[in-house]
Amino acid sequence: MSGPAAILLLILVGRARAAGDPTAKKIAGWAARGYSVKERLDRRVGAFPVSVVIYSPNSGEGDRLEAYVVAGGKAYLGYSHPGRNDRLELDTTPAGRFSSLLGRGSALIAYHALLPALNSDTLEIVRYRDFRFRLAASFPEGRFVQDDGRVLVLARDLPLGRFLSVGCSDFGTVSRTAFRTRLYEIQDGRFREADARHPRIYDEEIARKQAALARLRSDLQKNAGEYLGLSLSLYYDYAALGRARQGWQKQGEFFRLPRAAPAAVRACFSTMRADLRSRLGIPADWP
Repeated sequence: MSGPAAILLLILVGRARAAGDPTAKKIAGWAARGYSVKERLDRRVGAFPVSVVIYSPNSGEGDRLEAYVVAGGKAYLGYSHPGRNDRLELDTTPAGRFSSLLGRGSALIAYHALLPALNSDTLEIVRYRDFRFRLAASFPEGRFVQDDGRVLVLARDLPLGRFLSVGCSDFGTVSRTAFRTRLYEIQDGRFREADARHPRIYDEEIARKQAALARLRSDLQKNAGEYLGLSLSLYYDYAALGRARQGWQKQGEFFRLPRAAPAAVRACFSTMRADLRSRLGIPADWP
């Protein structure tokens, strides 16, 4: 670091002094607006203490997160969560609590933004370096995992939409579980896709989903939406391993009908299978 930023740091370091808790004024200001401290995380990063505070409103509205740098006996606001209705929680893993995974003298701070109305969770990753914060990445349904000694982010998106609807005149269902699992490694201070390099994690995902599907199939009429979503998630896991055709065959178990099924029901399921083939871009010669 050089230039004006370096001069500013030198000035602030020179002015630093013990003054109790410099964030107390910030906390008192939010208390006057009806907010209390829900969670707090403090760490010295480089020359300065850094504080991350989540405030919870007494009104029951969304939480607020603010990150401060303490210098010269004052707390400077550097970052705030932009949402208004989210429930916020600091990540509890070592990777998300001021880790140095992003390198170059920076610290990684992670938290979860939950939206109860949609039952969604986004992992927000903030990078702090040289008196500055910036949002480095956001991952839907994200969490930190490890494989072969490396810290990864596992995320899940919904390429077919949050509410996947399939059906015809004789049958219909809606799925909210058709997730696609994605993996990201940290390389040169950035998150990069790394699906094919970590087959063990996908093998574990496949085993878990196949066991869940076996349980759901015992009452398919009741569990049709969840079963369909999990079977599609299974397809995506196989595709990530370069085995999309096998995944498509496994997904087809959802449409397997008893021999005694009426012709109209068979035609209905055939139509739905063709619809999904189109949405997923499955080759015509795959059964």
